[in-house]
Amino acid sequence: MNLLEVIVKGAGQAARHDPPSRTPHDIPLACPFCGADPPVAAGIAGRFIVGCESDACHVNPQVSGASLGEAWARWNRRPVARQTGHQAKA
Repeated sequence: MNLLEVIVKGAGQAARHDPPSRTPHDIPLACPFCGADPPVAAGIAGRFIVGCESDACHVNPQVSGASLGEAWARWNRRPVARQTGHQAKA
């Protein structure tokens, strides 16, 4: 069974979760690929998965964690752009 089938199977148990807004880092970020907000959080097989389910998203990224908080923290983590010294051509 692939991950998409697991997500679909768990969709009946999936719920949208908005963690408490204590700091700006606690606010769920939009999908980094399509901008959809909010992503879906689901508990499946003892793990928590946060991912984009937008039909407009061509990537549908997902992250998982042992707790809902860990999954949201991983979802909200964004890499810092590397400075390469090269400029894109116009």
